[in-house]
Amino acid sequence: RLSIIRELCEPEHMTGHIAVRPVACEPDTGRVDRAALRAALSPSTAAVYFENPGYLGQFEPGAAEICRLARAAGAVSIAGVDPISLGVVAPPGSYGADIAVGDLQPLGIHMSAGTGLSGFMAFRDEEAFLRECPFAIYSIVETTVAGEHTFGELLSGRTSYGVRDKAPDFVGTQTGPWAVCAAVYLASMGPQGMREVGETIVRRGHYAARRLAALPGVKLPLGEGFFKEFVLDFSGSGRTVAEINVALLERGIFGGRDLSADYPELGQSALYCVTEIHSRSDIERLVDALREVLA
Repeated sequence: RLSIIRELCEPEHMTGHIAVRPVACEPDTGRVDRAALRAALSPSTAAVYFENPGYLGQFEPGAAEICRLARAAGAVSIAGVDPISLGVVAPPGSYGADIAVGDLQPLGIHMSAGTGLSGFMAFRDEEAFLRECPFAIYSIVETTVAGEHTFGELLSGRTSYGVRDKAPDFVGTQTGPWAVCAAVYLASMGPQGMREVGETIVRRGHYAARRLAALPGVKLPLGEGFFKEFVLDFSGSGRTVAEINVALLERGIFGGRDLSADYPELGQSALYCVTEIHSRSDIERLVDALREVLA
């Protein structure tokens, strides 16, 4: 996501580009270092983007404070979220986020050679956000017949149809079918179904983490309180993540993402992921394979 954010904020050699400044995370938790964030904020800060859960899977307990710090600096707070997680945790608006964004792919959409990708954006019903929204917005509007309503495009004059190259919109139809798939999934699941799938992911993910961390030489450095992704540290095993992943692949298993280059402070760590599609037998197969590889 960081590469996409940087691409959309314009290349740095262009006049008027938006500079992207990463803020450090706490090494022992993987969560946002709020002291570092506080020091990085200034009157020129336009927005603060954070993810909840974060890249390493940890939920962000300081989300409300992050939003408060951004607001105090005159900046907008943007929360990147996993839509499935919202079945079991508070929505971004409840802790003060101005904008929520994320991917639709978890909502019943199968990955397929790079397709199956679409995103969502949600914000408060305020004109300032509506006018800057880069997408077409459809809403219920009145017709010429008293008491009659229909769907229509809202504030269409702000789009490229109205002001051409000066518009902020980025509109395409290639992701439309995936939005329909996500809508069908949400309607089929309902609030209770979303809660159940979220609880299933939390339960299976933590079960897997505990089973794997019980293997000799394996640790769970960031602890629990995660969603889907979690970090395993293999430093104590004497094996590198690269070696472990090769051995797992020989057994028909894709190992976790190697974090040793991006997060050297975590040692020989890898990012594993467990979702609702992974059964108890899948988890036990991974545990047995890792036990064999590390022996």
